Amino acid sequence: MALLRHACCVLLGVLVALAAVGVHRSLFPLGLLLAVATTWAVPWWQLRSPWPRTAASYCVGWLALFAVVVVGRPEGDYALAGDLPGYALMAAGFALVVAGIVALAGSSRRS
Repeated sequence: MALLRHACCVLLGVLVALAAVGVHRSLFPLGLLLAVATTWAVPWWQLRSPWPRTAASYCVGWLALFAVVVVGRPEGDYALAGDLPGYALMAAGFALVVAGIVALAGSSRRS
């Protein structure tokens, strides 16, 4: 059951990251605020759940898709631009590394 819970959290992280990349430039700053709020609301909720280590799985999924997006697209352009919304989303994403470490190290409860 724990493996399924963590797999679902990885998938949730991928989906939230995909949505965040899709809306972070929409109706600036509302799209960026929605992207960052959603990115951080999920691990915040998971850290307070009975299974806080699932937040680390979410962070892994989010960062995996984010790494694919940052690398670029085959035609040579980027899905994440080098402007304020892009850098703000990058900062929110890189801070998830800290959230993942806190999720792994911070709780002795079973996940």
